[in-house]
Amino acid sequence: MIRRAVRDQAEIDEKKKNVTAIKEWMVIDLLTSTGLRVLESANLRCGDLKLGYSESKIFVRDGKGHQSAHVVIPDSLKKHLKTFLSWKQQQGESVGDDDFLFIGQRGAWTSQAIQQIVKKYLRQLGLYERGKSVHSLRHSYAVELYSKMKDLRAVQKQLRHVSIQSTIVYTDVPDESLSNRLKGFGIERKSQLNELPPMVQTEMELPIAQTYCRVNYPEK
Repeated sequence: MIRRAVRDQAEIDEKKKNVTAIKEWMVIDLLTSTGLRVLESANLRCGDLKLGYSESKIFVRDGKGHQSAHVVIPDSLKKHLKTFLSWKQQQGESVGDDDFLFIGQRGAWTSQAIQQIVKKYLRQLGLYERGKSVHSLRHSYAVELYSKMKDLRAVQKQLRHVSIQSTIVYTDVPDESLSNRLKGFGIERKSQLNELPPMVQTEMELPIAQTYCRVNYPEK
């Protein structure tokens, strides 16, 4: 929902030659496609983007616990980042290896500035509550990633958790989310499920509910 709202605004701003929403869409796409922490996003340099022919990853420097690592990114984000770098050059912004990816009129964006962008769009959508933050997007990303992969170790690596215990929280499905997933899962599909082995039945893909705007979670 938040992705669509920001993308639509970016398309409008591009036609008006307004740069604000174009940058906002880039940071929202980045956050929701990688699960990066807000400070990690603010600290990104152009040289941290590994977008070559055989590369699709971002180097996260000095992350939580002063640990650096690479984060794999989807092809859609890779394409968006390439386009964004070209657009920055057209705007006269430097894209050297040590130049910040997100620049405003007063210099590099701070983590507080990115937080305010997220809150702004949540307010526009009527979804903002006190305490909502970028970390809600990270949690949503992690829950969806685990729902698709069913691989706890892979999620741990992508989120860069030191302890697997920090990752296990994303395997817990809230009652409200479970209820939404089971809607329509009735008689019309029952006969199809009965034809499958029990283990396969339990792993059939169900719709993934958007949870990031409903619950506050402790930062991991």
